[in-house]
Amino acid sequence: MMKILLSLVCLIVLFSCGPDPIDRASEEPWSSKSKSVKTMGETGERPKIPMLVDGDTVHDVALSILRQATVSPTPRLRANAIESLRFAPPSVLEAAVRIGLGDENRGVRFVAAMMIGEKQLCRISMLLEPMLLDDSESVQAAAMFSIYKCGRQVDLNPLAAMLNSELPELRGNAAMVLGRIGNTSAKQLIREAVKSTPDSITPIRRRLINMQMAEALILLGDRDELEVIRAAIFSSSQESEVTALACQISGRLRDVEVTSTLESITVTPKRYPDEIRLVAAAALAEINPSRVPMDEVLRFTSSDSPNLRSQCASVLGAHGNPLSLGPLALMMEDSDPLVQISAAEAVIRINNPDSMAIAD
Repeated sequence: MMKILLSLVCLIVLFSCGPDPIDRASEEPWSSKSKSVKTMGETGERPKIPMLVDGDTVHDVALSILRQATVSPTPRLRANAIESLRFAPPSVLEAAVRIGLGDENRGVRFVAAMMIGEKQLCRISMLLEPMLLDDSESVQAAAMFSIYKCGRQVDLNPLAAMLNSELPELRGNAAMVLGRIGNTSAKQLIREAVKSTPDSITPIRRRLINMQMAEALILLGDRDELEVIRAAIFSSSQESEVTALACQISGRLRDVEVTSTLESITVTPKRYPDEIRLVAAAALAEINPSRVPMDEVLRFTSSDSPNLRSQCASVLGAHGNPLSLGPLALMMEDSDPLVQISAAEAVIRINNPDSMAIAD
C-alpha cells in the first residue's frame, strides 16, 4: 500500500504558518502521510503531552502508543495513529478504524474510510454506507473507494464532479481515489480536469493538484506522466512544497530513475532545507534502501526540532533495518507525541515481515 493519506496536506503547509489543516475545516487535501504529516508540528497548536510508554517489548510499546493516540484529543494524532497501524495485526487496525469512522473531524474520517479499502477490511465495509452521505465530499469519495475495493456496488459518478470542484482539497482527493480505483476509463476525466483548473486556485496549489493528477494517470497506466514528477523535483527553492511532493510520489511509485537525484538531495545541506532532505531520504528508502546515506539521517534523531526527529523516525521505518530499533525505542519516549507516533510506526513496520509488500 502506498502511504499517501495525510502527506499532501502537510507538504502544502510545510513552510507556512497557520492553523493545523487536520484540526480545522480547510481546503487542503488530505492524503497518505508518507510521512510528512509529522512536519505540521510548527504550523498549528502543538500537542504537548506525550503518550505513556507501556509494554514488555519494543513492539508492545509501539502498539500501546498508537492505541493511545487513536483516542487523543488532537485530531492530527488520531489520524496519524490510524494510518500508522496499517502495519499492525488486522484486528488492531480494524478497532482503530471503527473508532475513526465516527470521528467528529472529517480528516480522521477520511483516513479511516480509505483504510478499509487499502487494507481490505471488508468485513466492516457495511459501515461505509452512511458515509456516502457525509457532510464532507472528500469523506464520501473515500467511502466510494473502499466500497468499490471491497467488491460491492457503488455509484462512482459523483467523483467526476468532485474532480472539477473549485475546492483544491476535493479535486486532489478525487484524483487520488480515481487513480487508486484503477479504472482506466477515468483517464480522460483527469486530463480534462487538468486543463480546467479554476483561476481561484493559487498557482502553487495548482501545481500540487496537477501532480496528484499526474500520479493518478501513472497509476492508470500513463507512464509518460512520470516526466512531470521527475521535473518537479528540480523546482525552485520558493516551491519547496512541489519538490517535496515530487520526491514522495517518486518513492511511492518506486521510480528508480530518480535514485541518484534523491541521494544527492539527501547529502546536500547547503542547497536543500533539512525537511526536504529527509523527505528525499524517505523516498529513497522506498526505492533502494541500500542507497540511503544513514549517517546523514541518524544525526536527526537528536535534532532540536521535533518535526525533524519525527521525519527521521519515518525514514528509519522505511529503511527497515532492525538495527534501528534501538534508536527508535528511545524516540518512543520522546517528549513530543508526533515523534512517538512516527517512531512507533517505524517499529511495527520493521517488525512486520510483510512490511515491504504492505507498502506497495
